[in-house]
Amino acid sequence: MNTKIMTVAAMLAAYACTVGAAAPQTDTVKLVHFQEKATAQAAMMTKAYKNQAQTNSQSVSITLPQSIALALQNNRTLHQSQWDYEAAIAQVGVATSGRNPVVTYNYSANHTGNEVNGVSKTGNAFSHQLGVGVSVFNRALDAQIEAAKYSRDGSGAALTEAAQTAKLTAATNYLSLIMSRNKVNVAEQTVRDYEEHLKNANLQYQVGIVSKSDVLATNTRLANAKTALVEAKNAANLAEAKFNNHVGLPVSTPIVTADKELSYAPYGISLESAKSYGVAHRGAIVQAAMAVKAAEENVGLADASDIPVVKANASRRMNGAHWAGNDSKDWSVGATLSWNVWDGGQSKANVSAAKAKLEKAKEAYAQTIETVQLQIQEGYLNLKAAEQKIQSTHAAVEAGQEDFRIKTLRYRSGVGTNVDVLDAETSLATARNNYVDALYNYNLSIATLEKAMGIPVDSAVGTGVNIVNQG
Repeated sequence: MNTKIMTVAAMLAAYACTVGAAAPQTDTVKLVHFQEKATAQAAMMTKAYKNQAQTNSQSVSITLPQSIALALQNNRTLHQSQWDYEAAIAQVGVATSGRNPVVTYNYSANHTGNEVNGVSKTGNAFSHQLGVGVSVFNRALDAQIEAAKYSRDGSGAALTEAAQTAKLTAATNYLSLIMSRNKVNVAEQTVRDYEEHLKNANLQYQVGIVSKSDVLATNTRLANAKTALVEAKNAANLAEAKFNNHVGLPVSTPIVTADKELSYAPYGISLESAKSYGVAHRGAIVQAAMAVKAAEENVGLADASDIPVVKANASRRMNGAHWAGNDSKDWSVGATLSWNVWDGGQSKANVSAAKAKLEKAKEAYAQTIETVQLQIQEGYLNLKAAEQKIQSTHAAVEAGQEDFRIKTLRYRSGVGTNVDVLDAETSLATARNNYVDALYNYNLSIATLEKAMGIPVDSAVGTGVNIVNQG
């Protein structure tokens, strides 16, 4: 763990306490190692799945963790963040190179001529010069190096955010695929119910118990149900294509999800603990904190423009009339001090500009904390609302099934109406779809909340509650 990242909160405590911020932390080295491992595994999975899909035209069985691994390997936005991080690492190397010795070599070859009292002379002049210089004291360089390091750590936090987004998108697509297929099942059941009722209506009509209008009305509802079934199947096919596109598989690949039904598992976490964990671990907060520290170093960089710079140097030179240039030799060892005594007020203006940018970075840091807290609050409330809807919609499904059964029996006995049966089936189909939506929203809310809290990317969706509760 980078010690600078671990101590950011302490260095910004006076400011962060105004919004209740805790210590932002990240581990970019661990993240990069995970990315390398996940990328290698997902690359093998992608190749195997593509070969299977293209050569055998077979379906591909996949789990949610496998979907996430494939998405992390193929997500273009995540790849861009990875290259940004590599560039930030390289920029640290660029900045720190200023502390290393600089070795220079110059060789010159000239044919010269001059004229004295009407007499012309020509000759050759050759020269070798080897020099070594090293920075001894340079406050501006030190601030530049520290700013580059903070920018690198901020880029690492941005990489974490990009990975979290790719993970959430993969989970969303996986859950959407299951939801759309569950709705196909609901639509198919609705068609079967109407077909069965149509048989009853025809029998009742044939014996003269009901009028032709009952048959016509049932036929109309059946036709509408079949239309809804076509739409549900199309939505499922689109969800499958969208899933394939995100994970890097051919869009026409048939997908068999390991989970056939959306399920419910209690997610016991308090809002306070979720916010506390999120403020301490969310990559966006770490990135904003690193921007504050980089801005502080930029103030020091601007302020160091009028501080003397000391460099040490040594050189060895050889001159001569032949190409080897060794007729005469000399050397020197010394130091130089350069001091920008007065620059017309430029450095003072640069310091003022850097301080203004620092204050802006602090405001952005505070705003990021508030935004993360709001996202966690929204995710938590959505989770609880979806959980309550699961209970109410499940009860509505059970009541709707019983109501449809009773009204069907009443119609067969001649004491009920056709409208009662049709309306009962419509209500039942609505209740079934609402139940599927509630399960989908609940599972999606878990993934969204874990993304908002900054649960590690290598953790399975749904395990965040254990991580938070264990501290």
